[in-house]
Amino acid sequence: MHSSMLSAANTMGQLQQQIDGISNNLSNSQTTGYKRRESTFSSLLHQEVNNQPIPENNVGRLTPPGLRVGTGAGISQTALRLEQGSLQETGRELDFALLGKNLFFQIENSAENEVHYSRNGSFYLSENPEQPGTWTLVNQDGHYLLDANGERMDVPAGARNFNLQDDGTIIASLNGAEVEIGTIELAHVSKPQLLEAAGNHFRLPDVEALGFDEADVLELVMGEEHTIKQHALEQSNVDMGKELTELLNTQRHYSFNARALSQGDQMLGLVNSIRS
Repeated sequence: MHSSMLSAANTMGQLQQQIDGISNNLSNSQTTGYKRRESTFSSLLHQEVNNQPIPENNVGRLTPPGLRVGTGAGISQTALRLEQGSLQETGRELDFALLGKNLFFQIENSAENEVHYSRNGSFYLSENPEQPGTWTLVNQDGHYLLDANGERMDVPAGARNFNLQDDGTIIASLNGAEVEIGTIELAHVSKPQLLEAAGNHFRLPDVEALGFDEADVLELVMGEEHTIKQHALEQSNVDMGKELTELLNTQRHYSFNARALSQGDQMLGLVNSIRS
């Protein structure tokens, strides 16, 4: 491919990835606890072309010889943005909203048997597969909410009127008496850009292979009063106006590069049509 077309072709591929990311943000604008992603660009490699090989012709030249030819722009980073989303009051006992931007619920993925991290605080009662006749707290995907001991929160059959205490403990009433369901323990991720997406959840990669200690990346904290709000859910932090504006700008840049690619193709066609 000619150098006049290479830059446009490379950039168009990267712009398509940005459009895909914006589309994903827009499609999840109503997803509880969703955190948007934002792409940033940087220049790709370039080369110097010696456009004046005869030194004598440089006499009196004010600009330096050589022509810098780039190869386009590429996505340098797709950053996870954890700004707090708006809170929606639901009045539902098993809805919890997180109030810190780097905090996550600990979820046990039932299929992969590993801990995931989620901002979606909408939980439900499901039959406990290990103790038939009792319940356990799960999210909408059927994954288990973990307590301060890293275990599932078992709920006795017939329990009702769930209340979150100031220390993160969930209390319910059963036959006129109070029973303790468990204490919510949250994960505070100090380096959230290391998180890998797993649907609307996240997982930690092998941080030791990346040169980090897990203690430097993740800290477990109790779900106290100032970090969790009951009867509410955190909404997506996607700004529809900003995303649509970014989508229009990206589409315009894509159109400019497509036009440059088309013009380069037409010029090559003219060159090939010249007969000696």
